Amino acid sequence: MQLVYYGKKVRVRASFLMPNRTIIGLDVGGTKIRAGAVSSRGRLLSSVKIPTEASRGKAVVLENIVKCVRSVWQKDVKAIGVGMAGIVDHEKGVYRQGPNLPADFKNVPIAAILRRKFHVPVRVDNDVHCFTLAEVKFGAAKRFSSVVGITLGTGIGGGIVIDGRLYRGRDNAAGEVGHMTVVSAFPARCGCGRIGHFEAYGSGSAMRRLYRTLAGVTKEPVEVEKAAKSGDAKAKKAIRIMADGLAAGLANVIHVLNPDIIVVGGSIAAVDILWKPALASVRDRIVYPELKKTPIVRATLGDDANVLGATLITDAL
Repeated sequence: MQLVYYGKKVRVRASFLMPNRTIIGLDVGGTKIRAGAVSSRGRLLSSVKIPTEASRGKAVVLENIVKCVRSVWQKDVKAIGVGMAGIVDHEKGVYRQGPNLPADFKNVPIAAILRRKFHVPVRVDNDVHCFTLAEVKFGAAKRFSSVVGITLGTGIGGGIVIDGRLYRGRDNAAGEVGHMTVVSAFPARCGCGRIGHFEAYGSGSAMRRLYRTLAGVTKEPVEVEKAAKSGDAKAKKAIRIMADGLAAGLANVIHVLNPDIIVVGGSIAAVDILWKPALASVRDRIVYPELKKTPIVRATLGDDANVLGATLITDAL
């Protein structure tokens, strides 16, 4: 865009002329809910995080979602984007189901509920779709056109971008890598109840369950990590089993999709004692030499990724 300034034409960025507007991004997971107010230029203005309280049922989870939005609400909010762990009908704005939310949290019209409360447009999508879009636009995958995003949190989720566009599949379920079956010598149960899923070996819940199975006591993931570093044999075995399962899952993704890059986020990705042996093992599992060169990197946006990505699905930025 050009303007005339004292007889000279000057180029002005269109975004400079746009009115300020705020989009709220919401990240709803099995453990926590995070909301952020994001400017029209993609800058996080404020954020809040509260427990999901999934064990208390559907009504409480919905109350917490609304509470999170209210905590960051501003008078110039133009839209709300919501990323949720599980299967989402993004066209209707309905959350279908997921393994880490209450059993009765199915076919919930999230978009309609929030529109009635806040009177702005609302879009809903899978949370790791949002994560992947954010890392492609703002983060570790900015220079790449075909990207797989994976988050290792309470569960494991995935998102796929092909030639710069989000690939959804028939039911918007493309990227549910957490529920592919991986081969491991240790039979572990996924959050969905099935045996041997990727999520049963590479998630925070997996670390907790594996250690409890091996040691007979419960430790949170951060405690298992500390115990392994201190020489606890059971913790070290849990980490070895997880590294093996994580490597198998990543190798499967590379063989099936041959992406330009895999970006991995979530709290478990930060566990070096797991991350480094898993990456080393991935290369051994890949058949073709060229595929061994596939970059596997940690996400760069941290906790902001899902929130920023949720604003991108609104098309309001």
